[in-house]
Amino acid sequence: MKLIYQKSWFCSVKRIHSGELLAEASVLGTELEATGRLKADQSSFEIKDARWEVFRSPAGIFNGSQEAPGLKGTTAYFNAGRDLRREVGEHAGGLARELLAECVKGIIQSETFLFRERGFPTLKSYCEHWRKFQVDTCRYQSNLHRVTRWWNEYVDGLQHGLNLFNRSKNCAVYLLADGLIVHSGFSDSYHELGLLSRLDLAGRVEECSGSFLRAPDQVCFECALLPGRLKGLVLTECAKKQLSEIVGGPQGCEHLVDLAEELRKAVAYTLANIRKGGVV
Repeated sequence: MKLIYQKSWFCSVKRIHSGELLAEASVLGTELEATGRLKADQSSFEIKDARWEVFRSPAGIFNGSQEAPGLKGTTAYFNAGRDLRREVGEHAGGLARELLAECVKGIIQSETFLFRERGFPTLKSYCEHWRKFQVDTCRYQSNLHRVTRWWNEYVDGLQHGLNLFNRSKNCAVYLLADGLIVHSGFSDSYHELGLLSRLDLAGRVEECSGSFLRAPDQVCFECALLPGRLKGLVLTECAKKQLSEIVGGPQGCEHLVDLAEELRKAVAYTLANIRKGGVV
């Protein structure tokens, strides 16, 4: 067994001067290194500055830095995707948009520790709003009648002052004589989970299992069974929408979708290089 590919993502959201947030997302992997950054108002989440840098990419084709002035005034919240598609598009092969989208996700996740700035008198009132706003969006939100721990109870006691949110994702591919072993992991301020998969050299999933180490409620841990449904699929032929239908949706977990998509991209990259006669 030989390690032939790695990639890691990291996102953090911090309070900075003058009531602003700084969200940064970085990706570091076998084929590239890049970062994206958003500054936003901590009350309105209005974007004040947006930019990205690509330090390393295949043959240097995406290397360079650029600002996205068209994003100023946009709200870094749900539905920001259309603004990112319009203003950033496919710059750096889509990597720039992906990095800034990670920053937006981070800002959304930091809202738990900004409930007063966002106009909610208590954490409990914020969580009640969130439950109505996000009903049926994941297994937790679709099974509120079964959960034993509300979100405000889960985060009670977590101390976030200047640093509001952290998230890391990683993926590693190992080459076997007759296939691949792929592991992808996810850890943020609220969750921790992973996927482990074995594939043949055509990209077909022979085995896939999920594990949850941290989550808001035991009901979330039930999602660990969903990745088994990927067995038999040729992963490189799957679109993200198909993966979402299998491990995401009202009875799934969006973080599992992220991991499955990272797994798919890693397998596509490594198999393409193997077919070219190289390993990486």
